[in-house]
Amino acid sequence: MKLDLHTHCREATSSPTPTLEVARRIVAAVKAKGLDGIAVTEHYTSSYGFKIKEIVDRELGGEVVIIPGQETDRVFLGVDRGVVHVVELYLDTDTVFRFIAHPGHPRSRDLGARIDGSIHGIELKNPAHDWQMDEAEIRRLAEEHNLLLLTNSDAHTLNEIGTYYNEIDLADLFSRARAGR
Repeated sequence: MKLDLHTHCREATSSPTPTLEVARRIVAAVKAKGLDGIAVTEHYTSSYGFKIKEIVDRELGGEVVIIPGQETDRVFLGVDRGVVHVVELYLDTDTVFRFIAHPGHPRSRDLGARIDGSIHGIELKNPAHDWQMDEAEIRRLAEEHNLLLLTNSDAHTLNEIGTYYNEIDLADLFSRARAGR
């Protein structure tokens, strides 16, 4: 499947409330890029993604896959304090796939020390932050921690959806999430 797993549809549509018309616009943008689906990953809330999924599944016959999620902060205190952005994808009621979003933004010392068993993937490409991301270091961390490498749009407009995307099997996301609980 072709999936963009990091989008901000509330901002992309300038609509704080998910409606059928908003869902139609999102589906049209996804299909225009030839994608099978997206994850709707608003900052600090998953409710928008769940509502869009509900509308697309119920009113639009599930034309595209919608994975609800959210982008959150993991804050580290103490001498080595910092923040890492983590995207959580709610694959079903008890399976959450987590990945580090745009490593390098915000800048975090010793990112590898912040990766635990609850992290399943890491972004390798993100058009909004590519210039801040060290591809060689990301690849090293992915190999060291057995993380899935992802390329996502981090879309904040409908036109940006699918700028980068992944060709991935949903079963792989489920498998990694369940193994790393």
